[in-house]
Amino acid sequence: MMLEFPDRDYRRVVRIGERKYAACAPAKLNITLDIGKREDDGMHNISSVMQTISLHDYVTLEVVDAAQVGITGQSIDDNVITKAIDELSRAVGKKLHCRIDAPKNIPVAAGLGGGSSDAAAALRLADKAFDLQMGASALATVAERVGNDIPFLLYAGRAQVKGAKKHAIRPMNVPSLYYIMARPRMQLGTREMYELHDKTGKDFTEIACMLCPDTDRILKELKRTTAVETGVTGKGPTVFASYASYGECVKAARQIGWFDGEVFIEKPVEAFIY
Repeated sequence: MMLEFPDRDYRRVVRIGERKYAACAPAKLNITLDIGKREDDGMHNISSVMQTISLHDYVTLEVVDAAQVGITGQSIDDNVITKAIDELSRAVGKKLHCRIDAPKNIPVAAGLGGGSSDAAAALRLADKAFDLQMGASALATVAERVGNDIPFLLYAGRAQVKGAKKHAIRPMNVPSLYYIMARPRMQLGTREMYELHDKTGKDFTEIACMLCPDTDRILKELKRTTAVETGVTGKGPTVFASYASYGECVKAARQIGWFDGEVFIEKPVEAFIY
């Protein structure tokens, strides 16, 4: 899958009507993911290098009268979008009446952060549409009360992300690479994966490979290619590998031609512009 929009459109909130705005909500990859100890509140400390990629949902927000508030589209993560807008409303001390359209393009339950990215996009859109002028840092404070990955997805790009309930985000340089992602049809639940981690001590890659044979086989095959990076993103089951050229991605896709799930070829997305 080649880029559909230039990078600047991935990175900006765009006005598309009198009271309507749009933004891309890019998927993310966990280039690395180390799970640490579990805190008293049940949250695990994690350390992860995260990277946003050009696979995205396209989210729109329109300022409306109170009677018209709602979310449309096929998103199964409407609740996290609603929670994000509710938390932002509390932060600014007024109800932000809007209609949000968030149809899903990023595969769900695939370790790609689609729901979190939709919520981050909703926060960015509301900041612009209601002229709140909060910026990334203040929005990230709101996002911490909504979901773990959302603060990073407000910044985008590449970053080292560490912490449990609250994450420290250290920006990193975005490499000039192409990414191939192979997403098996199996879905893995976040709670289930953390429970298995706590029980076995294994990391998410080991558990995903144990539960999903396609994940295990694809990862082994891509590791034998010219990939710069390989891994399982998030809780899985999606496998990724990065290459110096688009042609190498295409070659890698042929290497796993037997696979009947979804395969994407994408570019990295740089940090957002506020």
